[in-house]
Amino acid sequence: MTRAARTGSPADEIFHPRQGFRRLAGCAAMVLDNDGRVTQWGGGAMRLFGRSPDTAMGHDICDLLLRGTRRDTVRRALDQVAAGVRWSDVLSAECADGRVHDVAFSWEPLARPGTWGSVMVTAMDASPLHDADASARERLALLSELSTRVGATLDTRQAAEDFMEIAVPRFSDTASLYVVEGLLRDEEFPVRAADGSVRVRRLALRLDTRASDETQWHAAFPTDEIVSYGPRHPANRCMAADRPVVHTASDLEIDDLDRIVGVMGESAMHHLEATSFLTVPLTARGMVLGFIAFTRNPDRRRFDAHDEALAEDLATRAAISIDNARLYCRERRTAQALQHNLAPRTLTVPPGLEVAHRYLPASAMRVGGDWYDVIPLSDTRIALVIGDAMGHGAVAAGSMGQLRAAVRALAGFDLAPDQVLRRLDHMAEDIDSIQCATCLYAIVDLVTRTCSLACAGHPPPILVGPDGTASVLDLPPGLALGLGDPAFSRAFRTTEVTMPAGSTLAFYTDGLVESREQDIDSGIAALQAALASPRGTLEATCDTIIAALPRQDDDVALLLTRTA
Repeated sequence: MTRAARTGSPADEIFHPRQGFRRLAGCAAMVLDNDGRVTQWGGGAMRLFGRSPDTAMGHDICDLLLRGTRRDTVRRALDQVAAGVRWSDVLSAECADGRVHDVAFSWEPLARPGTWGSVMVTAMDASPLHDADASARERLALLSELSTRVGATLDTRQAAEDFMEIAVPRFSDTASLYVVEGLLRDEEFPVRAADGSVRVRRLALRLDTRASDETQWHAAFPTDEIVSYGPRHPANRCMAADRPVVHTASDLEIDDLDRIVGVMGESAMHHLEATSFLTVPLTARGMVLGFIAFTRNPDRRRFDAHDEALAEDLATRAAISIDNARLYCRERRTAQALQHNLAPRTLTVPPGLEVAHRYLPASAMRVGGDWYDVIPLSDTRIALVIGDAMGHGAVAAGSMGQLRAAVRALAGFDLAPDQVLRRLDHMAEDIDSIQCATCLYAIVDLVTRTCSLACAGHPPPILVGPDGTASVLDLPPGLALGLGDPAFSRAFRTTEVTMPAGSTLAFYTDGLVESREQDIDSGIAALQAALASPRGTLEATCDTIIAALPRQDDDVALLLTRTA
């Protein structure tokens, strides 16, 4: 059963016409995009505002809840959140009982915004209530802390562990979080086994350490263990129905009971019979990622409908953070695989020429479209190319791979550099992923000791003579590839320079010389000065340059070549 169909029992238990709004769910969670449209609608939001996901998704929050009013306030809130600042206020909203109530809204930015939304919203009824107010505020505080802690990471395991620290012991005495096995490393959602069982991986486990020996429990239920649950197990049932399941110890697997007895001793069964169990699905973007299992000891209040509602909202926030991290890691793995497979493994260099190169991504978590290549044309002639496909991630890495393959194909026709760029520009117009890319293409002739170059919007190369004099080559700059105007491609020009024995030619991308604190001209001047100092081998020169110039916010590619 889906969430959209669940407009019955949980809401009826919390709201009763004769008792008024006091029994509505205290807290709600939802996600908005930058324009204020709903992209995620949790179970708490469905109960508090009386709207199913089908009627809420894609609608402007003003039209949906605020009757079209307070647009200026909502716009200011969205602008503030876009700037990375949390916003909160009390607004009048139409709720599940058909009346307008004061609702306390808290808006905060997601750690990784995307097509699924960028603003996490927590809402709580702020109308004057009796003792229920304190409980509702505590729930809102719990949700708020969860958003701050869990929403700040893009690491799935860290998100799970942060959730555990918040849930235990404030909500439960134990909590364990599981994800469907294979989901964190594979693109496709794993299918259930033929017998209806599901395989899950335990990402995190936490107990109230005031009353438990956590070391023994972690030994009995280790992190990263893969377990299989049959169709009758509460975890499997909660995932299949996408709704919480309150159950008893008798519903657990024999293996789990044996492990618990192994830790707690023979008294465990009596303790378990009075323990309250709650299993809640981890659902994000319409997909059940796994589940969270909570328990409360016999000396604590048993789980009720209010706890189910809160657990759903807690799980929704945790699921969104875990899914954000999952998608981000998948995108990063894809980009890294593209970059690794498409970048040159080894560079074939003819006798009489020395080559050294470096590539450094902006961070270990992000890759981009910087690339370079060395292409032998004959025993005495070689093509050198460097480029930058704008952007980061899989799209930029894919664009880089297509450009590199196209250049290699064109180099086989032994065309002049300007002709290569002209044809490359025409190709770029037909590659949708290439919005803008720079490129520098050169042919070094070891017999005539000349280098012919053409530029498409790329930073100029630096030529270092045998005496150590470093000069920035004044090339016709051209325009970047993919701009789509044939008149621009005709502007590419080939320039020929002399490369005496012992000369060094430096190609680089703008990440090496430009940053927020330094304009590109100053960066090129600093690189020119660094190249002018003798460093011995080209490998040593590369290391010195990378170490001397400050790391920037962009990828860095450096290609050096020296004639013998």
